[in-house]
Amino acid sequence: MIMKDSDTIPAFPHFGKDRNYLWGNLPAFDMLNVPMNEGVSIKDQDLSLCFAASGDPRNLIKTLNGLPLSYSGRCTVVVNDYHPQVAIRNLVILGMLLDPDGPSTELTAEAVLHVLYSASLNSAQYKYVKKWMDHVGKFGQQRSLPFHGGIEFNSDTSLEWWYPEQVGMVLRLMKAASYSKAEGEADRRRVMLSPQRLDYRERYYTQLRPRHRVGYSHWLDTGILLPFGQPVDSFDKPNRLIYSEHGEWLLIDYDSPAFGWNPLDVEKTRKERGLPEEDYFGSLFFHIKHELMDFITRARRFKLSVHLFSVDLLHLPQVLDITIRGAQRLTFDRVETSNVMDSIGPSAIISEWGPRLNRKNPHAALLLYSMNYSRKVEGGSITSQPGDKIANMTKEMFSHLGNMRSLQELHPYSIMRDTEAFFDTRPAFFKYLREQGVPEACRMTKVRQRKAPRIIPARIGVGLKDYDSPKITITPEEFYFIGQWLPP
Repeated sequence: MIMKDSDTIPAFPHFGKDRNYLWGNLPAFDMLNVPMNEGVSIKDQDLSLCFAASGDPRNLIKTLNGLPLSYSGRCTVVVNDYHPQVAIRNLVILGMLLDPDGPSTELTAEAVLHVLYSASLNSAQYKYVKKWMDHVGKFGQQRSLPFHGGIEFNSDTSLEWWYPEQVGMVLRLMKAASYSKAEGEADRRRVMLSPQRLDYRERYYTQLRPRHRVGYSHWLDTGILLPFGQPVDSFDKPNRLIYSEHGEWLLIDYDSPAFGWNPLDVEKTRKERGLPEEDYFGSLFFHIKHELMDFITRARRFKLSVHLFSVDLLHLPQVLDITIRGAQRLTFDRVETSNVMDSIGPSAIISEWGPRLNRKNPHAALLLYSMNYSRKVEGGSITSQPGDKIANMTKEMFSHLGNMRSLQELHPYSIMRDTEAFFDTRPAFFKYLREQGVPEACRMTKVRQRKAPRIIPARIGVGLKDYDSPKITITPEEFYFIGQWLPP
């Protein structure tokens, strides 16, 4: 343990490249949720969707997969992320997914899956990624100018990007990199398997059932997302979209592909395909592959225009007015802002993006998410609650789980973590929003705060239709998958 100068507050060592956000740490979600909103009327409705702080493209994938195959409207998509490596990954990945002249749907899906989540690629995948890096790189050869380009795949499908010159420079450096797989793998193992972090890894193992620990350990060891036992010898090339130009692993030691996809959906895929229960990462492989294949099918069938940016979220509306010209200013049916409100506050986002909602669509919505609000409002965390209230929630947790977990399996860390699921966060969150001036920001921009969510649940373990329930509404088995396969 490293101590700060005061020698009173422990400062734990951090392993890996922080603040790269190549992988999302919340399950992918469909930000349209058609059944709860537009319904059947969406079939021929033109849509504009904005992922204003996108991170990886999993939410875009999940959202388009929520549209019916018969969808005949035009869908305009804006994808923005400030981080250069994320912007480059999104450009190359979406190019691969939209390219009708690439490999088969299945091979393209597998290639993209490994570009997203594996440290190494096989020769065919490596060549396909290189082809796309070279292709988009041709548009960014003029230094000191914006990195701008566009590709029309057909009369209905196009991809255009407006990136700062810095993104083009990073792409040139990534293309020119000369590190070997062995050099990249050495740095990955230095981060992901650091002996100094052994205690943290083993603490995470205690949350998993024994049969699931082996698959997670195997993924850590190989760095390749594949079903357990599948040969990895052919993956002999470094994935240049997951390392820096110097061969540095760009993630931190507790990042995992498992955090980006709903574990209940993964378990559903396992049951539908008759996959072995022991191999969670194998089920995850097939689930993501299936999502990617669905996306490819829809994206190549729909009328789809994708626009990529890499600017500050609050500056994006002005950039859109300059770059995407039309008879009218572009407004959106959905705007998703990730957890940017944690750094700049919700009111600033509402003030900038509230006016950009499509007033003709009563279901248009601006989505904000907070990871850290509980630290900023009185009564926001479970540890701030009175002892008797915590005791009652703990009793409720034991009663709900029944005999699913023996006392030998429970540790103080997991008891507090599991008990948090029984803490009704709504009163503190609404108080936080009031203190942050959200009602006033809504009034000034002529939008309203929904009384109940209609896109994603406000709490893990409480479905949209059960929003008014102060208690979680999932089974103990579902509780295990949600509670143990999400970030520790």
